[in-house]
Amino acid sequence: MKVKSLNDIPSVAAYLKRIGAEPRSLRSAVVRENKGPYWDDIAVIFFEQSGKIKAPENYAPTEKEQLAIEIDCQSVTWPQIRTMKTLADLPEELKKIPARNVFEFRNLNDEIIMLQVRMDLGEGEKRYVPWTYWDDNQWRKMEPEGPLPLWGIDQLRNQSTVFIHEGAKAARFMRELVEGKSPEMKKKLAAHPWGEELSAAAHIGWIGGALSPSRTDWSMLQKLGVKRAYIVSDNDAPGISAVPAIAFHLRIPTFHVQFTSEWPQGFDLADDFPKSMFKMVEGREYYTGPSFRSCLHPATWATDQIPNPRGKPTTVLRKNFKEMWTYVEEADLFVCTEMPEIIRSENIMNKMLSAFSNTNTTSQLIVKAYNGRSAKLCYRPDIKGKIVTDSTTSAINLHTPTHVKSKPGSAEPFIEFMRYMFPNDSELKEALRWCATLIARVDIRMEYGLLLVSERQGVGKTTLGSSILGPLVGMQNVGFPTENQIVQSEFNGWLANKRLIVINEIYSGHSWKAYNKLKSAITDREVEVNEKYQRPYLIENWCHIFACSNSMRALKIEEDDRRWFYPEVTEEKWSRAKFEGFHNWLKSGGLNIIKHWAESYGDYVMKGQPAPMTERKKELIVSSRTEGQQEAAVLAEAMNRHDEPLVLTMKDIVEWVRSSIQGRLYDTDLELRKAMKEVGAIWYEDRFLIGGRFQLAAMNTRAFEMIKEKHSLKMIKNVVGLVKNDDTPDTVTQRKLAVFEDLKRSMKKPGDIANASM
Repeated sequence: MKVKSLNDIPSVAAYLKRIGAEPRSLRSAVVRENKGPYWDDIAVIFFEQSGKIKAPENYAPTEKEQLAIEIDCQSVTWPQIRTMKTLADLPEELKKIPARNVFEFRNLNDEIIMLQVRMDLGEGEKRYVPWTYWDDNQWRKMEPEGPLPLWGIDQLRNQSTVFIHEGAKAARFMRELVEGKSPEMKKKLAAHPWGEELSAAAHIGWIGGALSPSRTDWSMLQKLGVKRAYIVSDNDAPGISAVPAIAFHLRIPTFHVQFTSEWPQGFDLADDFPKSMFKMVEGREYYTGPSFRSCLHPATWATDQIPNPRGKPTTVLRKNFKEMWTYVEEADLFVCTEMPEIIRSENIMNKMLSAFSNTNTTSQLIVKAYNGRSAKLCYRPDIKGKIVTDSTTSAINLHTPTHVKSKPGSAEPFIEFMRYMFPNDSELKEALRWCATLIARVDIRMEYGLLLVSERQGVGKTTLGSSILGPLVGMQNVGFPTENQIVQSEFNGWLANKRLIVINEIYSGHSWKAYNKLKSAITDREVEVNEKYQRPYLIENWCHIFACSNSMRALKIEEDDRRWFYPEVTEEKWSRAKFEGFHNWLKSGGLNIIKHWAESYGDYVMKGQPAPMTERKKELIVSSRTEGQQEAAVLAEAMNRHDEPLVLTMKDIVEWVRSSIQGRLYDTDLELRKAMKEVGAIWYEDRFLIGGRFQLAAMNTRAFEMIKEKHSLKMIKNVVGLVKNDDTPDTVTQRKLAVFEDLKRSMKKPGDIANASM
């Protein structure tokens, strides 16, 4: 008798009924425990053709059952699975199934070895049923014997990187998406938030349930030369718990793409991303949810156990894991060389790896496994490679380049956008230089940041910083701190290992504090990184600041500032259609073209060049002065216009400023002198004995020329001013009042004088 199912054999059917098992294939059965939409294999029973049974002790047949089964099997003929090139002779049940619910499993010869059919049971419930074709020309609802096949294995002839999805549905959808054989799929890929990262790989699916990943034939991946794997589990506890079990069977660098509570329960990549992850930015719907990189976690299994006949097995690191982690002496930290932003202390490292290792002290094995000495951490965009020489010692280079590839093409849409953003032609040129240098010259660290201010929202500042410069620098090299993080926090991890810092709103009442905090971030060659629970360490500073604001008082800036390029930004808003067209261009290859444009630009900002002066910056410098500093600057302007040589002591100046602002003077003498010097007042470094006390004195150009002509600083007392050799206190006061009145009559409005001084 040629059996169609194990239940065709009476003795076998009785045995399976007793232990609560059901046939899984023609020669295997399983006792399952259902757990919601998943199940767990409690026991798996295998039948040899002779009738011999392999089963766990609690589910083994009795001697009587075993004897009866062996006798019945003597008259049984076992069919064999037959592969096929195309589907043929389908039973009526299969013909009625919608094509989208049928998943074909093929081998490397492109032959169908199995079908899986999705059965929609209503109310969101589903069930997957296996079908196989046998040499008796029968289709059976059975799995093939042995480990389960992976869906999509036929893609691996030309791919060394795979995304492993939970189930064939998500894998097939992603394969169709990245292959883009239809206009609809090409459009979906262009709009997919992670389209670029998901494109350069094969997409395969494991079946058999999230609770039983060990049933899959994972050895095929290594046999086919796969070098890297990304596990994409469903967003639920069983799916996530399957990741270490899969990683154990993969002897290649492995990563987990983990969805969080921001995604719905059970989410997979065949589902649409939540609407909450998209916001209207400048007239179009734009993805603002987590990046692919931020959802990626290392998941390489760490160890093997070598049997020891005399005792416990010896635990050793796997080679592919050993190459992914290194110990850094200076910081006493462990770094994932594949994802260098992952830096962990020993205690946290061991906890993190415990689910992927046979030991709770994996860090000790890493320290013992010599991969060359790594004395420190560094961030060197100007040097290629992971292990480099930095300051005469070996170091782990934490910089990783952008994934955006350069591609020739017309950059006119980008240039048009920049013309719209920067209406002043000379400032447009400087903005283009800054952007081109940032994108193309990773070996240059510009020593000034870009400050974009417009009172109107939605003009494109976010587009330039987050949608263009961010991806072109590489989002792993970009920080997005808030002003409170910059101003109020003692930790500065936001600037460590970054080439670009995007601050979307720089002004919230901390103008001077923000300016002073950002000084070191912009100009210091090295910074001490201070992060929670980590030993501080020194690292080379490569960050560039891109700050935006809707307030004209975004920062307070000093007169001699070299750190900020502050161009005029448009207050006219592009139409929604213009923004949509531009963003579509960016998504469909525009970023690649901009990268090529930047690499061909040529006229880059060189090291040490100061920020170009602009009219906006002049206005900001003036408005950055305190009320007392503004009055001192006004006084200096009036002195310069005075017809006669004039000298004022510091005491006189303080008295003038205090009377002008009605006594609310909080500026030091040094700050007042600096404000006057910025608009042309001349100060001597020496102090002079005037009116019985040594004082600093400011003078106008006429007084200065007279002193130079006399070749003696002692002649200052003979210069026409507030003090003369034969003055009494009363005459000094009278003359001072007369000169002050004369100065007042010559003054313009403070704002006019201050602007003219620039």
